[in-house]
Amino acid sequence: MIILALSSEAKARLLNLLGTLQTLPTTATSTTNNLLNTANSSTNVTELLNTLNTNGLVDTSLITNLLNSTTTNVTDLLNTTTASATDLLNTTTATATGLLNTTTTATTNLLIDLLRLRLLPSLNALRNDLTNRLNQTVQLSTEYETLTGVLLAVLSDYVVLVESDGTMHFVNLSKIETVASL
Repeated sequence: MIILALSSEAKARLLNLLGTLQTLPTTATSTTNNLLNTANSSTNVTELLNTLNTNGLVDTSLITNLLNSTTTNVTDLLNTTTASATDLLNTTTATATGLLNTTTTATTNLLIDLLRLRLLPSLNALRNDLTNRLNQTVQLSTEYETLTGVLLAVLSDYVVLVESDGTMHFVNLSKIETVASL
């Protein structure tokens, strides 16, 4: 079923056309009444136009052109509205994504800062303990391995340990679980 919204101008032209049909000679009265009944009860504009055209009472090309023009204008309006809505959604999505990325970065940085504040006191104590063991043989335990060697350096966030075979390890202070002198 095709349902079209007609402009006021199109409705006025259609009513004028129907009014003209009412003034036809009496030989066409029954056909005119049938057409008016069809027009009044019809929800399908195409059926109405076909009926008018079939009975040879009206040249429907003017109405068809008007309807086609209206359809084209409505289609153009819908396309413009769709394009504008798409642009708005893309802008909103980009803004939301940027905001989310900024919020995620800020939250991550805040979490890192909080962890540093929490770990710094214990790292300072560990750093002081290791500084007292410089140039001594120590055993460092981490979550993954236990290393044994001479402690060569203690820096702000890592230590340098050299094993007896010359292998050098750089161990992050936050990864050290236990320290023992040998």
